[in-house]
Amino acid sequence: MAKRTTKKITSKKTAKKSKIMKKKATHAVAKKVVAKKSPPKKKSRVITTAKKKMVTSASKKVTEKMLGKVVHYYDKIGVAIVDLKAPLALGETVVLKKGNFVLTQRVSSLQIEHVPILRAKKGDVVGLKVDEEVSEGAVVVPV
Repeated sequence: MAKRTTKKITSKKTAKKSKIMKKKATHAVAKKVVAKKSPPKKKSRVITTAKKKMVTSASKKVTEKMLGKVVHYYDKIGVAIVDLKAPLALGETVVLKKGNFVLTQRVSSLQIEHVPILRAKKGDVVGLKVDEEVSEGAVVVPV
């Protein structure tokens, strides 16, 4: 007697699923191949990093020179309240800048809470007697 071979009968739904799965598998392989062929762009990253370093070093130089910032101005007594980012002493010459406004001023009077002082350290909020009106937000830099 001869052996009979039986074929598996599949439904239409199962056949459609298998075709879809094959398409998805080949599509995924094609994506991987495309991704592997494109070379990485290292040059642009290096340039960007170099530019960032230049910008940050320039901004550090500007902030290193800054002594403080004017947070308030009392117009009747002509005193600017300065939040110090670096030490400041009596007798130093400073420049107050904001926009086009530039004022060179010698530190003749320096006070903390109405008490005259000779030196102020970083982090102190001091009163600085000025000759002209100064707007809030003006930057105090050394000459």
